[in-house]
Amino acid sequence: MVGGEEFRVFVVLGEPFSRACKHGAMDPLDERPQIGPITINTGSLDDAGWELATIVSELGLQLTGELPVAAPHEGWRVLTSNEGEATVIGAPDEENPQEWWLGQISHAQTDPSTRTLNVDSTTLPRRRSRKDRSTGLMLRWPEVTRSEPDLDLLAIDVVNAGSERWLPQGDSFLVFAAFRQLGGPVPPLYYAYVAGQTPALPLDPGEYARVRVIIDAGQWAAVQPGRYEVHAFLVDLSVHVTDPLVVGVTAHDVQRHLPRRPVPGPPPPPR
Repeated sequence: MVGGEEFRVFVVLGEPFSRACKHGAMDPLDERPQIGPITINTGSLDDAGWELATIVSELGLQLTGELPVAAPHEGWRVLTSNEGEATVIGAPDEENPQEWWLGQISHAQTDPSTRTLNVDSTTLPRRRSRKDRSTGLMLRWPEVTRSEPDLDLLAIDVVNAGSERWLPQGDSFLVFAAFRQLGGPVPPLYYAYVAGQTPALPLDPGEYARVRVIIDAGQWAAVQPGRYEVHAFLVDLSVHVTDPLVVGVTAHDVQRHLPRRPVPGPPPPPR
């Protein structure tokens, strides 16, 4: 049917792929649904989807490797985009529609003008938005951290402040933090981590989990001795602490936390 009704649908709808790339473009990231850890365009899950061969042709892609045996040939649609250019496509599993197959789109290293498609070998679960999954949770600095902050062992509580039991949905309780000068602009937060660390635990109303706050070593190069606010962020669930922690940073603190440069080896022997 690629050359029949489906082709006519393309004409009637008017470039559905370019429109699909713009689904949810104005929605905040934490209000968009996710597949695994990937935040997708709002509305893309509701599309009927197309044959994989049709999407590959319409987007001008080259499929790399073999399509996994269990992956469907139909139901594919654009899930994420960057400046109107599709970056991830996906399709629900035929036996379990809550599990999704994903295809990553990138530019070929040997020819940047060529866009390639690599379909993952395993599925990822469909999940509600981070805002929905985090309902009831808040971050709270414990008194032991407020009174005696330890920059090597900062602790924070993930609290269920809601009225219902909170259950994780493949999330973690991984918390990163950023320094901010007193009265300065809200700092950007850069981080890298491996999914699955510090797994989230169920919490009844009023219960909390105390976890470590990670300050990425790369931040210390821009820190000078003085007073700073520490802003914490629960990564998987997009929960920010409402009251930053004020700490004093010394020159010794900065030197201890700067990334260590590798010790140079011996000079090469003379020829």
